Amino acid sequence: MRTKLKELGSEQRYRYTGKFVKYGFRYSDWGKIHAKPTMILKDIKLLDENGVEIAVADHLWLNLTVGFKKLGILIDGELVSFNGRVATYQKGYYLHGKKVDYKLERPSKVALTKSLIDDSQRKVWPDLNWQVCNDIYDMYVEDYLKRGIAKPYPKIFN
Repeated sequence: MRTKLKELGSEQRYRYTGKFVKYGFRYSDWGKIHAKPTMILKDIKLLDENGVEIAVADHLWLNLTVGFKKLGILIDGELVSFNGRVATYQKGYYLHGKKVDYKLERPSKVALTKSLIDDSQRKVWPDLNWQVCNDIYDMYVEDYLKRGIAKPYPKIFN
């Protein structure tokens, strides 16, 4: 399905929507010292100039940028919209073969299109990324423990 992203190319920014699924984190170094917060959206759609929605990806992982953090902590099923640019990345591992895939990056004009709770009830993110990563870990602690994944920033940082 990401062939549509390939067709769009990286020259222009477009408006997209997607349903929030969950948060996560990834390490930006081989030593697994520096974690960065992420989020996954599903049912990614391009909004064309006539307001028509065109499916471009079944899911995408995005960095939890300042724009997304400002929305507060999202709930599964809430709809967000943003402007973004298509980019390529290497998918896979060295020994198993890599291939080019497509993602969206540099989200701007982020908005909560469909909220499932009253804004006064929405929790906010802490300021520092290490705190955000630890909060994400705590949200899904059972899953991380099952998979043997340790908390990204141990209590020494608290």
